[in-house]
Amino acid sequence: MRDSYLRFFSAGYISKEQFFEFGLKETIYVSADKAEREWELLKKRIYGNEKVFIRGFSRDANGTHLFQELYKHLVGNKSVAKDSTNNAEPTKIIRELTGYSKIKNARHEPIRNYQISHIFGRTKNVFAFTAPWNIVYMPKILDPFTGHEAQGELIDEYTDLFQRQGYQRFGRLIDDFNQLISSADFLDRLKTSLNAMASDSSFTQQDMEKLRKSVSEEFAPIVIGG
Repeated sequence: MRDSYLRFFSAGYISKEQFFEFGLKETIYVSADKAEREWELLKKRIYGNEKVFIRGFSRDANGTHLFQELYKHLVGNKSVAKDSTNNAEPTKIIRELTGYSKIKNARHEPIRNYQISHIFGRTKNVFAFTAPWNIVYMPKILDPFTGHEAQGELIDEYTDLFQRQGYQRFGRLIDDFNQLISSADFLDRLKTSLNAMASDSSFTQQDMEKLRKSVSEEFAPIVIGG
């Protein structure tokens, strides 16, 4: 297997270990205390029927309405909105909570060549898309190791290190997320919600198959090393 990443490191410009160390060291996180406060506020907004956000679902976001309908049943929230750019709200949150901004302004310290990244994905899960424990500023040079199109052992290795570091910082909040979406009550409501939608003639069998498949991924507990 000819792997261009492996060939790059074998050329001797920089070692894999040095590159990984740089990426992990230079990733910018929300502080633990601010993350905890924002996490509690997010849960209150979700269950309080306040406006919250998810990333668009399916090609051209034409399936987003399926998740929006699901959340009406699941958590009683009729105000779940598609993020305008698929990253606007996470960008706003991490900017306010870290004090760093990719756009120059008087209120924040400017940064350049960083991008927003979700440590654990789950961007259609309303509890995870704007969760402060799931959002970081990552050096853009690391994109080949976190992008959706990247494949291979190196990507798996870096992703594992990246997620382990995230859990080290926010383990208690991530455990809370896992407990929330794994509780018997939540799982029962999820099943009931999907069944209610399946019996609604507004949604086709193809719609429901697509939604169920995504739900199984979006609502999977976060397992480090799994």
